Amino acid sequence: MKSVFYFTADWCGPCKMVRPIVEELKSEGFFIQIIDVDTEIELAQKFKIKSIPTFILFEDQNEINTIIGAQTKQSLIVFINGK
Repeated sequence: MKSVFYFTADWCGPCKMVRPIVEELKSEGFFIQIIDVDTEIELAQKFKIKSIPTFILFEDQNEINTIIGAQTKQSLIVFINGK
């Protein structure tokens, strides 16, 4: 099973642009965990988050890919599905 950690913050402009896309993908059945780097400091440190937004893709609990920066809906679908 594939899942995504989406690292974000309320003060991040690009994150605010991407948030509606992430919510839309979640409503379509994609498993995306939204993680605020200001409240989940230890988790952000564990994954060495230096820039946001950052998306980390997992498959069967293994980290398989990362993208950084604002993304379109289509680029996130390709990132998750590999197509």
